[in-house]
Amino acid sequence: MNSNGLFITTDTLRSLPRDLQDALLVATLGQAARPSPASAAGILDEEDENFAQLSPAQAREFYSGCGEKTRKALEVIANSDSRQFHLADVAKAIGVEPGELRGVWGGLTRRLSTVTGDSDCYLINWERHDGEFDEEGNYVDHIGEVSELTYQSFRRLLVK
Repeated sequence: MNSNGLFITTDTLRSLPRDLQDALLVATLGQAARPSPASAAGILDEEDENFAQLSPAQAREFYSGCGEKTRKALEVIANSDSRQFHLADVAKAIGVEPGELRGVWGGLTRRLSTVTGDSDCYLINWERHDGEFDEEGNYVDHIGEVSELTYQSFRRLLVK
């Protein structure tokens, strides 16, 4: 058994330029296992113990305890083409401006803590994309994403 190794935290890996992240993943996984951008993101998500990985049963429990606005946000996420979604789409579905969603995000965070029993976990990753602002400096959009497992669990529950 080889005792040589390299340890790098997920946060440190994410802080590196994308090409260096890819090179490290190839070095770790081997050339044949070169991850696609989507699978590389999934690998990073699985390694982030605080990024919620909700099973279908947890998604059902989560959704059943949410209010109307929070449910609409989850429906937008589940109906997205991928695990990424636009904050502007959530705001439009609820009928508010993008900067008026703090209560919805707070509701999601509280509900997640209740369902998982973990106050450190988070449902939405906002760090991979920058927020978008209009010419007047108003916050108008942001791409958020949930873990692949969480996305598929909510899709199974909400998309007919």
